[in-house]
Amino acid sequence: MTEGSSGALQSAARGGSLSSPGMEQPPWEATPSYVSDRGDNAGRLLEYYRILRKHWGLLAVLMALGALLAWLLTLPLARIYRATTSVEVLRVNEDFLGARAVNPNSSLAGEFQPEYDIQTQKGVLQSRSVVERALAKDNIEPRLLASAEKASQSGWFAVLRLLNARSSPLGHEQALSMTTDGLTVKSQQNSRVLEITVNSMDPQLSSDLANAITASYSEWSIERRWSTNQYTREWMSKQLADLKSQLQQSEGRLLNFAQSSGFIFTSEKDNVDDQRLRYFQEELGKATVDRVSKQSRFDLSSNVPPESLPEVLEDHALQSYQSELTTLRQQLAELSASFTREYPKVTKIEAQIKEVTAAYVAATSAELNRIRNEYVEARTRENLLASKYDAQAKLMSRQTESVAQYDILRRELETTRALYESLLQKSKESDILTAMKTSNIQVVDPARPPKTPYRPNLPLNLSFGLLSGFLLGVGIILVPEQGQRVRDPGDAEFFLSLPELGVIPSGNQKSDHARRLPSFSGSRSLSLMKAGRRNEMTIQQNRASPFADSFHDTLISILYARKNGVAPQVIAVSSANPREGKTTVVSNLAIALAELNKRVLLVDGDTRKSRLHTIFQIDKTPGVSEVLSGQSTPVLRETKVPNLVVLPAGAGVDPSALFGPRLGDLFTHLRERFDVILVDTPSILNLPDARMFALESDAAILVIRAGLSTRDSIQFACRRLQEGGSWLLGAILNDWNPRSSGHRYGYGYGEYYGEAKRERHI
Repeated sequence: MTEGSSGALQSAARGGSLSSPGMEQPPWEATPSYVSDRGDNAGRLLEYYRILRKHWGLLAVLMALGALLAWLLTLPLARIYRATTSVEVLRVNEDFLGARAVNPNSSLAGEFQPEYDIQTQKGVLQSRSVVERALAKDNIEPRLLASAEKASQSGWFAVLRLLNARSSPLGHEQALSMTTDGLTVKSQQNSRVLEITVNSMDPQLSSDLANAITASYSEWSIERRWSTNQYTREWMSKQLADLKSQLQQSEGRLLNFAQSSGFIFTSEKDNVDDQRLRYFQEELGKATVDRVSKQSRFDLSSNVPPESLPEVLEDHALQSYQSELTTLRQQLAELSASFTREYPKVTKIEAQIKEVTAAYVAATSAELNRIRNEYVEARTRENLLASKYDAQAKLMSRQTESVAQYDILRRELETTRALYESLLQKSKESDILTAMKTSNIQVVDPARPPKTPYRPNLPLNLSFGLLSGFLLGVGIILVPEQGQRVRDPGDAEFFLSLPELGVIPSGNQKSDHARRLPSFSGSRSLSLMKAGRRNEMTIQQNRASPFADSFHDTLISILYARKNGVAPQVIAVSSANPREGKTTVVSNLAIALAELNKRVLLVDGDTRKSRLHTIFQIDKTPGVSEVLSGQSTPVLRETKVPNLVVLPAGAGVDPSALFGPRLGDLFTHLRERFDVILVDTPSILNLPDARMFALESDAAILVIRAGLSTRDSIQFACRRLQEGGSWLLGAILNDWNPRSSGHRYGYGYGEYYGEAKRERHI
């Protein structure tokens, strides 16, 4: 606290001393936190609710007028009916029978993209050509113009028509514009279904028009494909005629050239000379191979003994001769061992050997002659074929230019014929496509005449009228009420002539310097930031703060108050309405007085919504309720704050018990034991308890919440207190936010509070 307030409190307490900021705190104390805005907003909303409930009659009248005005404005409006039909967009196979190859306008020329196709179909459905087709069906356009003409002669349309004297008669363009404005096509993601909606003043007309649009689009799609295929067919017919003429000319040129060149052709590709050259070439190759084979056999027969030739070895006759010679020679050898050459058998065998040997030699000579003759024949044939091939090649060399020209003409003929045959096939396929009629949409749900109008929506308009009346009533009621609220210091004294004992700033307001202070303790700084915590004991938990100094400043005003030279001992603290912070104020005032070494008793007189037992962590019973009902004597509860004693509220009191003598006897008994008695009472406007406690007290203090308490409620509460003869000591302005009001006085000691906080944490 500041030095000025400290000196004043010491003087007022006649020697009492306050606890120094550096005093060690009890272990049960927690670092103070600040009230969240949620509680403040809830209180303000509750107050707004009470204000609106007080003026509920005016609010109901304005809402009824809003609904009536909406009904009157809706009544003359033309009824608009909406018909809906659903169609499925199909992917037509435009490459059927190879149509894409001959149709340059095919939409499938590139990669198919469904999202683009759906958007394209939506645009086509809303196009002028499709809408005009639909208007021409079932006499729709005259019916649409007649419906619009009838609507223009009633309701607000008639008024607008009178104002616009130059309005032209309805025609085709107007019908087209009305249809386009009332036509909507919607698509869903990852779906091929389109929803078509049509608005009209006639329910039957709206459904007919919706169905006509889908039918017109289907017809347009079929005609577009038919016209495309028909154009392709006509184009191919012309091309076929040209190709046929070119084919005939190519055949004629090729035939004339062949006749003039003397070529004899067995087919379009081959002539006799070419075949002859190829024949000689093939035969010459075969003759050369045969000659080489026979020459090798001839050379071998000339260089090796005859009996070793493969032909001799493989000849069965020669082999039999050799076997017979071998046998005879063995017999001769056996006989020669025993007999002489003159022996008849020996002579006979020798004759046989000569005969077989002569036959073998003759056969061998014949085989050698055969090999030589085959070789000579092969060589002669090769030479003849070579001479024939050379002669034919010379002939073909002389005809090279003519053959090349012939090949050119032949290839031209083949190309023209292939193109003609391909185009002829495509032409037949195009005839089939032209005869087919396909559409790319299929109706899922046809449109049906709606039974109720789409616009105007009477329930919606009535709801809007009720809401408009409600908002107008809220503005009319709350704006003046907002102007009647007490917001800043001095307002109560200026407007109500009510002494202002002190100003308590909002618990969630810090000095600018305090916002920049670092955290000195993890657990203490964390608890400082927790939302929803109460600040009823902030003066004890955080003495070095503007919030605590505001209570010390208020306490100076209370201690110096005198009536007939006597200071009040029993003080009742109340408020006009609930949630104005009287419990917070009285708790901190009691702690501040206890720090002055005074014996302080804090009485919880709010027996219906008691909170002091929770704040100071004591038992709730027995308390004031039990004392006033005669069930118990006063049981005073010591708190963890030195010199501070609390008398809790108890279980609840019968309101009639407040009118008995026990309340006065209780205060008489307690005056002898305590220096100061503070009584936390209920709000004045809701319950009679506060007035009874104030009558038995020496003085009363009224707590006013900035921005919430109204002048009327404060004035009425003051009048209620003064009617009973209570001494109204003054008012305390609670929950004042200097930042929102524009006043910044009282917050110039940021450096001091910061240093005090550092010392206390260290």
